[in-house]
Parts: sequence; structure tokens; C-alpha cells
Amino acid sequence: MDVPEHPQHQQPQLKTQTSTTTTTATSGSGDSIVLALKTDERFQPFLREDFSPAQYASEILASSNGVQTASNTLNEGINILEKAVRDEVTRSYDVLMNQLTGIEEAEKILRTLRNGVNSLHQTTEKVRTEIVEPHRIVSAKTKQLERLTTTVDVLHRVVRAVKLMQRLRVCVENSSGGSSIGGRNNDKSSNIDFAKAAKLIHELREVELDAGDSLVGVECVDAQREWVVQVTKLVRREANEALKKGMEIQSQADVGNALQVHYNLDELSIAVDVQVNQYASIAIEAIKESTDWQKIQSAASLMTSKSSAAMNNSNNNNTNSNSTSNIYNSRSGVSGGQEEIYQNVLWERLESCFEVVHESAMSVWHLQRVLAKKRDPLSHALFLDEVLKRESPSDGSYMHVSNVTSAVDDLPCAKFWIILGKGMMDHMSKTHASAGFVRDVLLQGFPHLMSIIESVHDRCSKDSDAKGVPACVRKDGADLSILRRSTDAISHTFFSRSYNRLSEPITAGFSSGRNMSRDDSNKFLARIREEMVSVEGHSSLVSSCAGGVSKALKLLAQKAEYSISSTDWTAEKQRIYAGEPPSSLQRMSLALATELNYIVDLLQPVVNQYSTVPKTSLQAGIDRMKEACFAALAPIFEALEEKVEKFIMMRVHDEDWENNSDPLPGGSSYVSSLTTTLKLFQENYLNGLISGHFSSSFGGESSASSHQASSSRGNGGLQGISSTSSGPIFEKCGGTFENIIDSFVRNASLVQKLSISGSNRLAKDCVEVEAALRSHLLFFGPLSSDDAKIANLHAFKRLMFCDNKQILSVVGKSNSPDADKMLLLEIHHLYSQCDSTKITTPWARAGMNPKQYYTWWKSQKDVKEVLRGVQGSLDASKADDDVTMTMRELCRLLDDTVAVR
Repeated sequence: MDVPEHPQHQQPQLKTQTSTTTTTATSGSGDSIVLALKTDERFQPFLREDFSPAQYASEILASSNGVQTASNTLNEGINILEKAVRDEVTRSYDVLMNQLTGIEEAEKILRTLRNGVNSLHQTTEKVRTEIVEPHRIVSAKTKQLERLTTTVDVLHRVVRAVKLMQRLRVCVENSSGGSSIGGRNNDKSSNIDFAKAAKLIHELREVELDAGDSLVGVECVDAQREWVVQVTKLVRREANEALKKGMEIQSQADVGNALQVHYNLDELSIAVDVQVNQYASIAIEAIKESTDWQKIQSAASLMTSKSSAAMNNSNNNNTNSNSTSNIYNSRSGVSGGQEEIYQNVLWERLESCFEVVHESAMSVWHLQRVLAKKRDPLSHALFLDEVLKRESPSDGSYMHVSNVTSAVDDLPCAKFWIILGKGMMDHMSKTHASAGFVRDVLLQGFPHLMSIIESVHDRCSKDSDAKGVPACVRKDGADLSILRRSTDAISHTFFSRSYNRLSEPITAGFSSGRNMSRDDSNKFLARIREEMVSVEGHSSLVSSCAGGVSKALKLLAQKAEYSISSTDWTAEKQRIYAGEPPSSLQRMSLALATELNYIVDLLQPVVNQYSTVPKTSLQAGIDRMKEACFAALAPIFEALEEKVEKFIMMRVHDEDWENNSDPLPGGSSYVSSLTTTLKLFQENYLNGLISGHFSSSFGGESSASSHQASSSRGNGGLQGISSTSSGPIFEKCGGTFENIIDSFVRNASLVQKLSISGSNRLAKDCVEVEAALRSHLLFFGPLSSDDAKIANLHAFKRLMFCDNKQILSVVGKSNSPDADKMLLLEIHHLYSQCDSTKITTPWARAGMNPKQYYTWWKSQKDVKEVLRGVQGSLDASKADDDVTMTMRELCRLLDDTVAVR
């Protein structure tokens, strides 16, 4: 292909202009040529990706156009492509030249870099050749030095070990007179300084195990190794024997010397743990042996034989012995009337075994006492600190350790009680699981078992009370709790049976659709007394028993509520409205309320004598009983209050208080109705409740006879308990007393157009209302004239005789705990002295009459709502007289009282 000469060869100065012109001229033609080739159908096969020259040639040869035509077409296409390539090269001349220049520069750089790499490689080879030998020499010398250092260290340790073994041999052989250790000459070995020997053995052990390797293979050391092992065994054996002997005779010096040997052997903690476990095992085995049925049987048989021998001749003695041996046909029971003998044997064995527990505990405490006093003469380390894995403080006293509580939990005595408690728990669980005589006796006399356990704990605490030494038992009672928990299997069953015994009178009292009678109540109270007395002196048992009693009280309350809920009180209330005696259904509920009140009345003083935990449990049961009693009493007292409120007290507003009229002898007509209603209520209901008549009419005793019976019974009654005229019935009377007074004073404060004679009559009615309540409803105890229950009534009565200037002083004289209620009464009463043309009452402004306003007022629990209505009335008033100013002052005082509260 001929490429035309570029204009650059002729006119270099016009290079840029020529190339630009050429590019512009050829750009359009080159693109059109390429486009023509792409769109020409003759050249389409060459653009396919799956183009095959052989297949194309075969198609040309098979076509009718002939090879010549196809050849001409291909030549034409080749010429066109060559022309397009020339045009593209001409157009991109500058770009191609720039790339060619960059390639030349890159080749120069690569040649320079290649030369530098070769030089560096040569230098590296030269350096390697120069340092290989020195590096090999240094490595060899370093390894040689390491071996020399190790050898020197081993030699030092060997020399040290040889010297220590020589000193150990001198210590042993000089004391034993050259006798052989293997011969175990105990008579001569007693002269050995075992503390010094133990120290040397420990140092030998440290030297041999130093640096993480041993001296095995060193002949001079191996030759003496077996001898050192024998000496170590001898020293350890003699130290153990000395420690055991010192523990037996309670010698602090002997125990201290033995512990010093173990400390020098670095086995002090191990030795202490072994002793603690040993004495704990002795105590556990003693407990297991004490409840072993075969040994109990043998001891009981021997006791029976001896008693028979004292009463009968030798022939009868043999007969009794044979019969006694056949008493037991199994481990599950005792026959032949020998239960008491076997019980005594079991308890004697238990007391004896806990003597062993006491001795073991004191032996461990003796060990602990020596540990707390003994120090290493060289390091001055306190042995007890070493056992507890603690560093001794600067003054060397264990008791100054910062975390004393944590240290006390790790003391040897604490470990002893933990091991003993675990062993006792396992054994007691197995004893309880196996049905038999031993389990029955332990369940029956569980408080006695706790007495033995607590006695041992108290003795250990008393006997180990030494200054500067930790006691045998912890002061927080943790050890006693461990011993108590060890009997959980028995205690759970004991208190479960206790609850069953408590619930028996309740179940019997409500059986066959009847309610509890006074006899059932006395049986229940007697059962409570028996259960509580059986655990007296044991605080933990008292608390658990109190929980069972509380549960029984709640069961009684639940059954009582179920019995009460089955009564339809809608029709029964009508009898109270009509003043009729109670029906049979009412009498049954009232009888049940009487019994609940009777039980609560007798139990409450006793509950107050207990400590906090049992008192809380018992009080919860009593409160539940009160709720049930209130539920039984609520219908009749609510009916009474409703009748008094709706049909009596609201008649205050129907009276004529404006016209002059003298006070009636018995008060106004509504007061007479109140007196009659209260009298009938007392005769029909209260007298029967207080006297126990309702209870006696359903099969129980009267109140007086039941009190006398309960106080005269020995084991069957509740000794030390008497009725105190208290209980839910009397509380309910007191509540109704206050509610009736509240209803009266509220209605009386709403009276309008009150003249002087009307004020006198209203004051007279206050006296008569109080007298009626005192005569027929005052069963809850004496009531003084300034008692809070009648404070509002007395304060309201004084208002009848006060002028505007004295009205504020009445507030200060009121003893009522509800000062805001008294202020509202005074404010409402002052409306009766206001000019009705200048001020409108709150109920008139709300479109209500006094009766409706009273109902709304009583339903308001928040004083602010009532005060808001009064203040609205005063704000809308145009009056500015003394009465209105007093009312505003009272409103401000009430507002301040409510804000402070």
C-alpha cells in the first residue's frame, strides 16, 4: 500500500495548520466510508460474530455469480478500508506521534532502571558474601552462650540442691543418731527438727522445679532423690500425727508446731482443709448413727431388758428379752406399747450425737484460734491470712482486713458448718423419705429437735467467745440458718401437718352447709394456742407457725365470705327499714359475724405481743378476718345508715325553723324517729351481736359462758387471752356512729331561715341526737365530750350561740381531724343568717333543693369542688355585711388548709 508523503516533510513551520486542515477535510469522508461499508449488504457477513471464512468461500463457489465477481467485490472493499485507514492515520497524526515519543522515553527509563537493579543485585550478593560467615559464627557463639548459661544455672541449682540435701541429712541423721529413714525409727525420729526439715524440703522442691524443668538425670541429685522422698513422707506423717494429737488434747503449742511444719512444706491450707473435713465427717457420722434404726432397736431392747430384770426373776427376764426382740416385725412401726421407750432412746441418741457435733466444732475452732495467733518466725505471716489467701496488713492483725465480712465466710469454722449442714440435709432428707418410726418421731418432736440444734449453736457461741479471735459461729446467725435449713424436709412436713390441724375445726364448722358455732371457734382458738405454744422459744419456728395460722385465718375468712355471699340482702334490708327482727338468713350471717368478731377480739391482743415478723404474718390473717366480718355486717349497718339518712335526717328540711317555737322535750320529730330506729336496731341486732345470742341460737354457747369456758380450760383454751370489747363489730358501730353524726350536721348546716328559737331547738336536737347515739350505738368504748368522733357535732352546736365576731373562734375550738369539713359546715350554716335578696345559695344557683345538694355534697370526695361552688356564690353576691365578710374569710382559711394538705 502506497502512503503519500506528509506535508510535514516540506513545510515543518506549517505543521499545526496543515494537520488541522487535513483532519477537517478527511473527517467527513472517513466516517462516510465506514458507514457505507457497515450498510452495504455485500459486506454484512463479515460483521457477524460467528463469521466463518470456509463457509463464506463455500457459499461463493456455490453461487451463480462466480468467483470473479466475488473477488472483485472483496478487492473493492479492501481498497475502501485501506483508504479509510490512511485517512484515520492522517487525521490522528499528532496523537500517534505523541504516543511514539512517550514510548521512547519509557524505554530509556526502563533501561536505566534495569541497570540500577543489576547494580543493586550485585551489591546484595557482595554483602551476602561478606556477612554469611560472621553471622554463622555469631549464631554459633550465641547458642554456645545459651547452653553455657543454662549449664551454669543448672550447676548452681545442683550445688544448691546438694547443699540443701547435705543440710537435710545433717538435720535428720544427727537427730536420729544415724538411723535409716526407711526403717522408720519413731523413737529417735521424734528428736528431728521437723520444722527445719520441712523448710529444707520446700526449698529443695523450689530449686528442682525452678525455671520450669527438673534436675532429673543429674546423678548426684538422683542418687539422693529417693531418700528425700522418704524424708518428706516422714516429715508429713509426723506433722499429721502431731497435729492430730494436738487437736485431741487441745494443745495450742503442739498444734502450732504442727502447723508450722505444714506451712514450711507449703501445705498449710491442705492440712487445715483435711482437719475441717475430718471433724465434719465425724459429726455427720454421729448424726447418721444416732438415727440408725437397728442401733435404736438394740438400745431400746437393752433398756427394756434392764427394766424387766429389776421387776421380774431371771425366767421372766429371759421371756421378756425374747418377746422384746420380736416386738419389731419391720422398720416402719413399733408394737407392744413401747413407743415411749423408743422415743426416749432416739432423743437421747440425738442429744448425744450433737454433743459430738459440739466437740467437733470446738476442735475446729481450736485450730482456727491457733491459726489466728500463730505467725511464721521468718516472714511474720499470719497463718490465718495464708489460709484465707490474703496478705496480712501492716499491723499483722487479721481483724483489720478491709473486707472482714468476706473473710469470715471463708474461715475454717464457717467451712465446717457448711459441710455439716450439707451432710445433715442429705441425711434428714433420706430419713424423711423413708417412712418409719424415726421420721414420725422427728415430725412429732420437731420443735425439740430445733431446741437441740439451737442449744448446740448457743453453746458453741458461748464457749468460743474469746477476745481477738474469730468465734466458732458467725454473729449474723448464718451458721444457725445453715443448721435450720438442713431440716427443711422435716420442717415443711411439720408445718404442713400443723396447717392441716388448724384447718380441721374450720372444715368441720362449715360442713354440711352450716356455719361455725362457738364450740368450733373455741376449738380453733385452742388449736392455734397449741400450735404456737409448741414452737415457743424458736423465733424461726414461731414465724413459720404464724404463717400457717395466718393461712388458716384467711381460709376461715374465705369460707365465711362464701357463706355470706349466698344470701340475698335485697329483701332482708326491708326488715331493717320496717324495724322488724332479723330473719333466719340474717341470723345465720350475724351469727357468723359474731364468731369472726369473737376470734379477732381474742387474737388481736396476743398478736401484738409477738415480734415484727410473726406479728406481720398474723396481722395479715386478722385483717382478712376483719374484712369478712365487715362483709357480714355491712348489709345491716348500710341499711340502718340509709334509713337514717333518707327517711329521718332529710326531714330536717321539712321542719319550721323560722317561726318561734320552744324546743320539744325529746327533740324534734325526726329526732324521735331516730331514737326509735336506733332502739329497735339495738334490740333486734346489736344486743344479739354483742351478747352472742345469734351464735348460741345456732348451737353455740353464749358469750359469757364461752369466755368463762375459754379462761377456765387448761390445755384446751386460749390462756392469757380475754375479750376487750373490741373487734370488727365495735369498729362498725363506731363507723356508723360517725356517719350518722356527719349526716345530721350536714343537713342541719343547710337549714335556711333559722330564727333564734329555731337555733335553740336545733341546739337541743344536737343534744338529743348525741344522747340517742350514746344510748343505743355506743358499744365501742367510752367517749369523752371532746372526742374526735363528736367534735363536729359539738362545734356545730356552739355555732347556734355565736355571733359573727365569734364565729371564727369556733374553728380553733374544734377537735375534729377534718378541719376542712368543719369549715364547710360553718360556711353553709352562715347562709341562714344572710339576706336572701343579696346572696344566692350554691344549691339555689345550681337549681337544686337542700336535699339534692346534700346528696351531691356527700358524693364529693374533693373539698375543692364544694368550695368552688361557695366561692362562686360569694363572688356573685353584692352583699358586704359582716356575715358575708366572715364567710369570705372562712373560704380563704379553707383554701389555705386544702392547699397545705
